[in-house]
Amino acid sequence: MNMRRWSHRSHLSIVMSIALSLVACAKSFDMSGDRLTPLGPEWGVVIGSVLVKQAKLADKSMKSDADMPTYEFDIVQSQPGDPEGESPYAERYQLQAKVGEERMFISRLRTGRYLVKNFAKEGITGTGGDLELIFDTMAGEVRYIGRLLVEVPQRVSRGKEYRFIVENAREGTLRKMSDRHAELAAQAVDAPMRSRESSAP
Repeated sequence: MNMRRWSHRSHLSIVMSIALSLVACAKSFDMSGDRLTPLGPEWGVVIGSVLVKQAKLADKSMKSDADMPTYEFDIVQSQPGDPEGESPYAERYQLQAKVGEERMFISRLRTGRYLVKNFAKEGITGTGGDLELIFDTMAGEVRYIGRLLVEVPQRVSRGKEYRFIVENAREGTLRKMSDRHAELAAQAVDAPMRSRESSAP
């Protein structure tokens, strides 16, 4: 019995170590500060944004902008044999967005499908929730994948107390991206993120 219990704890420790190492390996999803090299035969570009809003309470006890929390969004490469992006070889990315501030991004990615898996309040596990949104990249193409608008409760909660929708905010996003990436922004075609569930055959 003792050996079995030890074995379980040991297995759990290994799983946790692997999970933490995968998070540590996540790259920034926003590459707007980088000089993006030519697309080439294996690479595509996606442009979009994330905006997190807090639902208003009846007592109107709003925080100041300085106190607004930050949320982290996890994006993984999704392949036919690994739709959840669990493989250690899958590319992993993370995007941080402060409540009330639209976070725009431009990302140079290998051709394929990607999953906007979930989001959580920075430093607090168990908050946020699943998103399960997918988008595709295609070699040589620049795609505008929309603005992900997420509404969260003001107080930390667990479960499904959040709402999200993908909106078209193309004009404003591409205008701001044009300051540094004018050529890429000019090539963008609409290919919005979509629910993985609705995309299933």
